[in-house]
Amino acid sequence: MYRITPITPYRPGDEELRAHLARTGQERDFPDLKGEGVFAFGAFDGTRLVGDISVKAQPVEVPLGIPVTILDLPVKTFREAAGGDLFEGFVQSFAVEEAHRRRGLGRRLQLAALGECRRRGLFQMRSWSSLDKPANYALKIALGFAVHPGYDYVARLGKWVPGAFFVKKL
Repeated sequence: MYRITPITPYRPGDEELRAHLARTGQERDFPDLKGEGVFAFGAFDGTRLVGDISVKAQPVEVPLGIPVTILDLPVKTFREAAGGDLFEGFVQSFAVEEAHRRRGLGRRLQLAALGECRRRGLFQMRSWSSLDKPANYALKIALGFAVHPGYDYVARLGKWVPGAFFVKKL
């Protein structure tokens, strides 16, 4: 029987999380669980971590380094336009190992993260996914996320990659 439980820096431990992320090809997404505002949940089959989601609470803002020229507008930042800070949960990593898919674990992990975002009073939960993950797209759409096509800069590839941002207001 699978269980969903919070992951802390001391449970299941960095080694287990790194091994899981390696098995799912998500090594680049190793979250800093000790970072401020970061939380994570794991899907466990017995004592083995077979799925994860990690989320970072952060202000909603245009990321630094986006190659967009700022026009001559009276308001230059999202914070100024919105009249203050809005905070979101941004998904850093999300994966379920192949042998454990199609059992509802991804859905349960997403729901746990959404619940924690609500508990923390965050405005929305947001993530990005490249086009090579159709099951993730289907899951997010089924959970009521809005979809916005876009690009994200993937540092390990050194290029902009097409995909979509998923956003759910809480």
